[in-house]
Amino acid sequence: MTENIYNRPNSIDFAKRVSRKIKGWYAKDEHHNKAVDRIVHQREEICALLEKVEKVSVTKLLEYLDSSGFFYRPSAADRHHNFPGGLAEHSLGVYRIVEEWNNMSPDERRQSELYNRFLQNKDVSCDILTEKMNADDMIIASICHDLCKADRYYFKGRVIKHHHRKPDERHHSLSSKKRLEDNGITGDECKELLLAVENHMNLFSYTTSLSVAATREQGRKSMLAIAVWAADKADAAAHPARR
Repeated sequence: MTENIYNRPNSIDFAKRVSRKIKGWYAKDEHHNKAVDRIVHQREEICALLEKVEKVSVTKLLEYLDSSGFFYRPSAADRHHNFPGGLAEHSLGVYRIVEEWNNMSPDERRQSELYNRFLQNKDVSCDILTEKMNADDMIIASICHDLCKADRYYFKGRVIKHHHRKPDERHHSLSSKKRLEDNGITGDECKELLLAVENHMNLFSYTTSLSVAATREQGRKSMLAIAVWAADKADAAAHPARR
């Protein structure tokens, strides 16, 4: 069993930091305060989930989540979850969908909205629909599938600004995978969850690259990769951009 020792800043100090970071986004103090409370609760839930992971140490990853601003950043500037705490809210939303899917029977999966809306017309084998996923893999892959967005967006009043990406970081699936590897999520035991993160955007898309095609073919044989891909689409569709 891996011990995850991380003395994270307490909720009061964290709330003060968040309040400063999102200052000016909300016109009314009551809305601002509710947003800070929501972000604090999301942080507690995500940290509690990650602290249950046993297969690999997530201490460095938890430190990165706090230092990068993951918990209060938006998921995008003009797409889904584009508001303070949107990235963490979307990440939790994906986890909840994946967890619900994992608890379903094969028949329930075939009858689910997730399957009928996103997977019915995809090349998904019947055998895949019977598989159960590893709990640690589900937590890390779901919560961290958009990890690289943590240092890409920031607030300036009521506007979301975008940090310029490095030339080699234009594909955020690969960037998120690299962030995980840089923060201790490596090794054979993490291969499947990293495969799911790498494929969460374009699992069923065509590519002319043989290496990318091979990786996607691997992903289409993974219940975790399929579930994260579909859950990402489902949660994004349920929370359109706020104008």
